[in-house]
Amino acid sequence: MVTLQFFTMRARYLPFLALFVLSVPLPGQGLQVLSVFPRNQEIQAAPTTPIVVEFDAAVDPASVQGFAVKVFGRWSGPMPGELKLSAGNTRLEFTPDEPFFAGEWVSVTLSKAVKSSAGQALEKGYFWNFWIATQPGTLNQSFKEEIPLRQAGEGLLQTYGAYAGDLNDDGYSDLTVVNETADDLRILLNDGQGNYPTMTVLPMGGNGTPSPNEGADFNNDGAIDLAVTTAWNDEVRILFGDGNGSFSDPLVLETQNGVRGIVVADFNLDGWDDFFTTNRLSGNMTIFLNDGSGGFTQTLYNTAALGETACALTDANNDGIADIFVGAFESREILLLLGDGNANFTLSTSVDVAGQPWMLATGDLNGDGNADVVSANSSGDVTSVLLGTGTGGMTLWSQLQFDDATFPLAIDLGDLDGDGDLDMVTSNYSSKNYSVLENDGQGNFSLAVLLQTPFLGPDNLASCAILHDRNNDGDLDISLTDEGEDLLILFTNGDDTVSTSSQTLPGGTLTLSPNPSSHPTAIRFSLPLALPAGLRILDLQGREIFALPARPYSPGWHSLTWNGRTQTGTPTPPGVYWVLIETPKGVLRGKLVLP
Repeated sequence: MVTLQFFTMRARYLPFLALFVLSVPLPGQGLQVLSVFPRNQEIQAAPTTPIVVEFDAAVDPASVQGFAVKVFGRWSGPMPGELKLSAGNTRLEFTPDEPFFAGEWVSVTLSKAVKSSAGQALEKGYFWNFWIATQPGTLNQSFKEEIPLRQAGEGLLQTYGAYAGDLNDDGYSDLTVVNETADDLRILLNDGQGNYPTMTVLPMGGNGTPSPNEGADFNNDGAIDLAVTTAWNDEVRILFGDGNGSFSDPLVLETQNGVRGIVVADFNLDGWDDFFTTNRLSGNMTIFLNDGSGGFTQTLYNTAALGETACALTDANNDGIADIFVGAFESREILLLLGDGNANFTLSTSVDVAGQPWMLATGDLNGDGNADVVSANSSGDVTSVLLGTGTGGMTLWSQLQFDDATFPLAIDLGDLDGDGDLDMVTSNYSSKNYSVLENDGQGNFSLAVLLQTPFLGPDNLASCAILHDRNNDGDLDISLTDEGEDLLILFTNGDDTVSTSSQTLPGGTLTLSPNPSSHPTAIRFSLPLALPAGLRILDLQGREIFALPARPYSPGWHSLTWNGRTQTGTPTPPGVYWVLIETPKGVLRGKLVLP
């Protein structure tokens, strides 16, 4: 047995997965992969799972050192571990040094440097993905808190998207949010308990309108780097991480216009992370190949589609090579581009969808071991589900549309309830809410709940949704962004909650007077029927300031008075507070200003 200590890196995008028996060696071919574990598209791999590759011939131990083998978790980042060769060097096993994060996808890449003891190369490398299992949980999650992202004196930031990678390598999921109008990133480090008490602002330069941001390890140093696109501009910014939560000044790459979608992988299998972008305003796509010395060369790619906007990465035809789903905004279609292992792509098929694709996510939705794709279709008020054939084809399975869920913008997949299939969350920009959709295991989705901040106001705009385990309890939590109010909105899977249901009480009314108020505040509320009701006053982080227990009320108007003091009797500091009247049928809420 040969044992090697090694450090790997990761490649990232939405839902990825893992592969099983694939290759049948033919005479004259190079080294071949016979099978892998966990399999491609596996959804329930253990957090400490070994990763195993079986070859058709003995492998040269020297060829799997360095970055010839890379393992990357979507949120946990580049994974260090131990490599062992056994069974006459035909079996390669990677044991991670640390557990993967619950519910994340993991990608594994073998570069072309891997070769047999006879010198036969793994001619096209090998790539596959799988998911880490989650504990049983719920889709109807509890509101935890709102985190305001604006600092004192700031106006609109336009908080668009978030990335939940572990930036400081402490084993917890941090949050990086992009702000289009402010042209910056804001880094919020996890305190180890699922909270984000501090924020660091990273200016990006001016008017670049940063949009999606994705994690990678472009310089193979074992720390998460970030690639940031510019939705209304012609730049991609690369920020190199130091593994402690800090980043270099951006490396600015000028490219095509309207760079919206981005996926990261080693497309030419040379051991260095590359990336691929969709450029809506230019109506094309760009492949950026990493030269290994801090530079990238660009190649344009075009199809007959119009307004290429979104992309998602996986192995769609089970050949061990990265492929890309693309959403075309103007021509309203989903494309499948098949890779060849040499950074070339061929259009395999395209399918028309209702509405304009804004964002994609991919994973095995019906348990057949093949990659499928979902698309949030913005103006059509529709989310499309397309099932893959596993051979480079796909068919439109369903078009999902729900009342009170309009302009679906962002989309993510994950096993929220721990039942072994991938559920879905979309952000609904115009209706100011977020759809949580339950998968029946066959790729059929039903609306489980519409989530909404309890503190909804006229300026809220739902912009992004991601799924990650914030508090390391083994289930997936839901983190949301709002670009109208510039907020992070956190919902928790389980009992880690400081607030209440997000359901508004139908037919109820709440008034606060005076407002702003430096005197006792009259809290008047009307109930549509006889209900028990309680009062809670929260700050903008969801912390309870004052409360009165629930008691029975008759239908109609009622009055309470708050003297502006906390539960312990101390004066409440100036600021903005939420007043909640809570009932079993829903909540009435209002915003109160204390000058």
